[in-house]
Parts: sequence; C-alpha cells; structure tokens
Amino acid sequence: MKLCWSVLSALVLSGLLACGGTEAPEVSEPLAQESSELVTCSTTCSNGSTVSCSGNTCSTIPGESVECDGFYRICVPDSACLFSGSACSSLAGKSCSPVGSERKCCINRKPTGNCYCMVGGTWACTVTP
Repeated sequence: MKLCWSVLSALVLSGLLACGGTEAPEVSEPLAQESSELVTCSTTCSNGSTVSCSGNTCSTIPGESVECDGFYRICVPDSACLFSGSACSSLAGKSCSPVGSERKCCINRKPTGNCYCMVGGTWACTVTP
C-alpha cells in the first residue's frame, strides 16, 4: 500500500512540476484600459430635416444618410420623388403644356433636376448642381 501511495505522490508531483508548478504567474505590466469618446455625425436631408447618430465611429453621405457603429439612419425621400413619374428620365421627351412652363424633377429620389416645356411641346430636363 505504501508503494501505491509513493507512486501516486510521485506522479502528482511530477505533473505539477511539468505544468509549471503551483505558483501563480506574475503580471509584468498592468492591463491596458481602453476608453473611447462618442462622436456624432449628422446631415441635412433634401426635405430640410436632419438625421444624426452617435457612436464610437461614424460617417456621413451628405444629404443621404449617416452611419454609426454599423447602424444607418437614412433621409426620408422627398415626397415629390416617391413615385417614378417624377423622375427626370421619365419626363424628358414627354408632351407638355403650356410652352415655356417649368417644373422640378427627381434624380436618385432627390428634387435636383429641372424640366422646361420646349416650343415643340415636350419636356427638356436638365440637372441642377
């Protein structure tokens, strides 16, 4: 029985020594503490409203959207640009009256275009910057 205890003790002791012993590891330097301040991004939409967000990181597509920490807030499209008939590409070349009249048209859901009723009675549309 003594032999059994001796062998068992030798195995446990050699296992502890092989694994680095029983001492707690030393911490050579303190753990770094991370601090971050929130940043805010905002943009003014074509309809005059503003969208904004705050986070650790943010980016802006002027007049369209903001993104904070991977979450997006987008501008609501101008109500005049919600249907496809108001797109400049849909209006150009279509009949119009009276000659000389003007109207806004939409490019990429923004009312940035302009159409003019030409002498022949068709819309000619241009993009305004």
